[in-house]
Amino acid sequence: MCVIRPSVICTVSFIVGVISNMARRSMRLVEYGKPFQLTNEEVPTAPKGGAVVKTDYAGVCHSDLHGADGDFGPFIPLQVILGHEIAGTVHDVDPSADFKVGDRVMVYWTGGCGECKRCEVGQPPACLKNVKHWAGITEDGGFSDYVIVPDVRLLVKVPDTVAMDTACLLPCSALTAYNTVCTIVPTVQDFAKYSDDCAVLLVGAGGLGLWGVQFAKVLLPVGVRVICADISEEKLAAAKEVGCDEVLLWGKDVDDDTAVAAAKEVCGDLGAVAAIDFVNAPSTFERLQKMIAEGGIHALVGFFGVDAPAAVPLMPFVVNRHTITGVIIGSLPQLRELTALVAQGKVKPPPISHHPLEDVYDVMQGLKAGKVKGRAVVKF
Repeated sequence: MCVIRPSVICTVSFIVGVISNMARRSMRLVEYGKPFQLTNEEVPTAPKGGAVVKTDYAGVCHSDLHGADGDFGPFIPLQVILGHEIAGTVHDVDPSADFKVGDRVMVYWTGGCGECKRCEVGQPPACLKNVKHWAGITEDGGFSDYVIVPDVRLLVKVPDTVAMDTACLLPCSALTAYNTVCTIVPTVQDFAKYSDDCAVLLVGAGGLGLWGVQFAKVLLPVGVRVICADISEEKLAAAKEVGCDEVLLWGKDVDDDTAVAAAKEVCGDLGAVAAIDFVNAPSTFERLQKMIAEGGIHALVGFFGVDAPAAVPLMPFVVNRHTITGVIIGSLPQLRELTALVAQGKVKPPPISHHPLEDVYDVMQGLKAGKVKGRAVVKF
């Protein structure tokens, strides 16, 4: 008869616990439109020139929702781990890197070839070789407690004054909003030189919209009014709390003519000198085209319209000298700029809710239903 002493049982339990804690838990996309699959795998090691980040927080973005539903097609492959808003600590790193184990970092998730002139200056989304090493999109991302980062140049240290649940949001939602506001700045500045009554209109007061309002107040000329439109009174109230000057409720019962008339009245005689569409569905696109000032700019950001077409009346478009531009993400230098604004307390994060990894698919369904106020993040 074999007798196992209690001390041996405790030792075995401890070893099993350590091994379990060192496993890599991930939620993998196994079928479009279906719940993710929880997997347990070996913790990866850092590739040459790269790192492994132990995830503290991962943001849940509308882009994740489109990826999970198959809206991007094979660009987001099955079996990938979604989640591209990532902040955590360095777990393993190439010895030659300017990072050490334990450093608090956020992941700039849009890597390129790393060699072309645009990648060299921190603009890999515009990689001249069209290489896309996009965490949580083309490669495994943040819905996992360990993330492989192929190039340490994609890591940005998190200042001590920035909370990690805020940090995970900066490389995507905050950066996209910041880049969009930067894009409209020259047009708005030109209008402001000649008029004391200029207004910009932001459509969508969700996570991106709340960042956008604050960046607009910081970056645009003093006196330019920031106006928000949304279908939710609660979200519009949140926009007012972060500095929005006026709001427009675009409920489902509001027709185009009424919405356009109300917007023109609020924006003033010029109309909106710039519009940022964080929704970007055909209905919002076409509505905004009717209320932008002559010579104004229309920045498209959201993916709600997916690949649906929208109509532009060609002669009025030319006569009104409109500019339409698409904006996605932003550059590494811009990420460092906005991080400094957040670290200095000049810009505040939107409301953040925390959720366990196993619930991430359900959280995304709440996002789809418009039930998430601000931003939802996975807490590890």
